[in-house]
Amino acid sequence: MEQPRQSKPKPFKNKVAAVLAFTLLSGTVMLCGTPAINTVEAVAMPVSNLAVKQSMNKSVGKTIAREMTLQGISIGMTEAQLVKKLGQPARKDTSEYGFKWYIYNKDYKKYLQVGVSNGKVVGLYSNSTGWTSKKGIKVGTSRTQVEKLYGKPIKEIKKGNTIYRYNQVPNSAIYAVDNTYTTVFYDKHRKNIVTAVQVIDKQTELAFKSFHGKPSKELQQSFERQLVDLANAFRAQMGKKPFKSDASIANTARKHSQDMIKRDFFDHKNPDGKSPFDRMDDDNINYTAAAENIAAGQTSAIIAHEGWINSKGHRENILGDFARLGVGVAFGGDMEVFYTQNFYTP
Repeated sequence: MEQPRQSKPKPFKNKVAAVLAFTLLSGTVMLCGTPAINTVEAVAMPVSNLAVKQSMNKSVGKTIAREMTLQGISIGMTEAQLVKKLGQPARKDTSEYGFKWYIYNKDYKKYLQVGVSNGKVVGLYSNSTGWTSKKGIKVGTSRTQVEKLYGKPIKEIKKGNTIYRYNQVPNSAIYAVDNTYTTVFYDKHRKNIVTAVQVIDKQTELAFKSFHGKPSKELQQSFERQLVDLANAFRAQMGKKPFKSDASIANTARKHSQDMIKRDFFDHKNPDGKSPFDRMDDDNINYTAAAENIAAGQTSAIIAHEGWINSKGHRENILGDFARLGVGVAFGGDMEVFYTQNFYTP
């Protein structure tokens, strides 16, 4: 089995150095993707200057209610209305915002996450084709057309006395529309067409005065499960069969994420020189083909996934002819959160 080319692991001492290290890591071949990292920052501004920012979203223009409706579900609906329309979810996951994602994954071609808080729908996400906005955008719409309809996206959100900047999240655009913050995700490998959308209730977003959620076992497990679902939903969109979730290799992946935090490195190869395949061997994972994706700093499973599919090496692994997938997430370190995906075929 051909081993991937790797950059030598280099410890980083602070977040700036970490971002530079991620940017400079070389690509890998065949079995391992390259890291996809988004940088974020929050900048406190004097209250006297904040009024200038209040007009930053005027280019979006007026919109009518329920601009985005996904499979008949829109922001503000009650939980009872949601369940009546779609039935009970497969599970309920913790989100970085604190609300629960209701996960509808019975049919990956109709994959949907619905955020519910206090009996109301406050969030939506889908990378399936079951939605169209009032203005007519949907999966497959060009970025040019989205900007023609909605104007230029915003790059920052004022929360209290702090401006949160989002201009470093690649291949996505945020719009303040219909009392929501709606993020449109693009697929650069398909001529920048729309590939997914996330809608967060405005007050829910403004109340979330952070980039990363509060670390917990529940949030870790939610991110891990969602990254399996998101990969499978994307595969369904691309005509591929779903991966089987594998707990054994998820443990291998989780240990690597934890190790990157503990020993302050970011690489497929650890400081002992062990590759993903060595770690699988150590854990008695029998494989005929295998691969690994890693990432750090992304604020959610959704953001990590959308970054991966816009990175050639990661994308090839997610769409690869592997049978099983396990994901391991760990919180900590300069980048707050580390993600590892391990793929293999027995």
